[in-house]
Amino acid sequence: MASAIDLAKRALVALLKRLAVAYAVVLEISRDSPDSQVSRAYRQVSRKTHPDRGGRVEDQTALNNAHDAWQEARKGAKKRGTYERGVQVVSARKRAKENKEKHFRFQSVGVLLTYQKFPDQSCWQRFLASVRSRLAAWRARFWCATLETNGDGTYHLHLMLQFFKAADRNAQDFAFEDVCPNAQPNDLLGNGWGGRRLQLSLDRGFFYVWAAKEGTALDDQGQLCVAANYEPAWTSAKVKYTVKGKWLDELLQAHKLSLDAYEDYLFKCRDGVVGRKRNLDAIRARQEKEERQKELQERAKRLRSNPELFQPFKRVPEAEAWLKLFEKDALRYPLLVLYAPSYSGKTEFAKSLFKRPLKVEVGTLTHFPEKMRQYSRKSHDGLVVDDVRDLAFLAEHQEKLQGNYEAELEFASTAGGTCAFELDLWKVPVVVTVNRSTHNLDFLATHDYLSKKENVHFLGFTGRPGEVAPQTSWPLQADSTPARSPS
Repeated sequence: MASAIDLAKRALVALLKRLAVAYAVVLEISRDSPDSQVSRAYRQVSRKTHPDRGGRVEDQTALNNAHDAWQEARKGAKKRGTYERGVQVVSARKRAKENKEKHFRFQSVGVLLTYQKFPDQSCWQRFLASVRSRLAAWRARFWCATLETNGDGTYHLHLMLQFFKAADRNAQDFAFEDVCPNAQPNDLLGNGWGGRRLQLSLDRGFFYVWAAKEGTALDDQGQLCVAANYEPAWTSAKVKYTVKGKWLDELLQAHKLSLDAYEDYLFKCRDGVVGRKRNLDAIRARQEKEERQKELQERAKRLRSNPELFQPFKRVPEAEAWLKLFEKDALRYPLLVLYAPSYSGKTEFAKSLFKRPLKVEVGTLTHFPEKMRQYSRKSHDGLVVDDVRDLAFLAEHQEKLQGNYEAELEFASTAGGTCAFELDLWKVPVVVTVNRSTHNLDFLATHDYLSKKENVHFLGFTGRPGEVAPQTSWPLQADSTPARSPS
């Protein structure tokens, strides 16, 4: 004879199938489907039958009533559960009459228990003594415990247990100092016990607890607060298990393992070392780069906020007029060549013309530096080609710096042309900085390209930009007039 739960479930499944046909919902359920699958089907159909989404009120009401009847039948039963991959996980709630505490039941060969919250580490040794004294009563075959920190400075305990056989158990039976643990049928990364390789899934849970994760507490001797009778293969434990490389990947992806701990475990587990080490090196290089960038940004912010070291530049109308040229379409746009003595602040002035410039240092190079690859129209609003030591560089790369309105231009390539990178600098403001030591400055007056104003706008300063009026042609005159006051 069918139970009340089965009858209510069959009625709900029958209604779901009928409504699925009416609302064109694809369902693959039967009255023997797991409860979790029926619940998902209910939510899927409920979204279609809701009146706000075009459904009929009568259908929504009937569906809700059938679902409520099934839920009430489940609550009234002494035992209720879900079955996943051959492992039963029963989470029955029984409200105590006096203190209204919630007790969780589970039936599985393994369980991960979490105890919250403890104010300090003094609980660790007491917890280990309690666990060791109760292992026989629990019928536990293997165990592993750890102490970890919470974000608020408190601590929580993890205890992974594997029993000799599955039995119906109450989480309250594993309480420690009046703290009832939270019982989980998984390793907190969403991987449950079961499947074709049950022991392997349990070993994954043991490693989750055993691993030196971010936040694992240290004892007074600086040792990890971890204890177990079942440990990874590279330890000296009597009973061991093999660690899979993908377990490390999951912990790393969840940001629970440091890069150093991951690398240490990777070589010890000896699983896919080459590929995973390459991935680790890429992550580490990116992380180090981000740390350097953060340090540089903080340094620049500190120096620029020091009035003794950094003073805002005064307006230079000639530079502003050059920038306005880029507000209208043209076949090509002129470069701005900025000449000033060393240590006059010309580079900072060039950068101050933009909000998000990319600065590349050329120096004595005859080709563009590697940093040029970082240029992006979405990220940068200008380009500062800094410290050009020879104007032959501009003469050689004039077409690249001015860009082409109908095509990207190749900036670098291998000898055979197999590898290359291209950029589009059309309508991108480009500032080039030079000083007295730059070779071939006479190109500004004699070169067919660099001497023409439609190709190059020249601003020459004999001191700090903005403090004196710029000269707009080469060679510079011996005297310079004071800068004009900003209007």
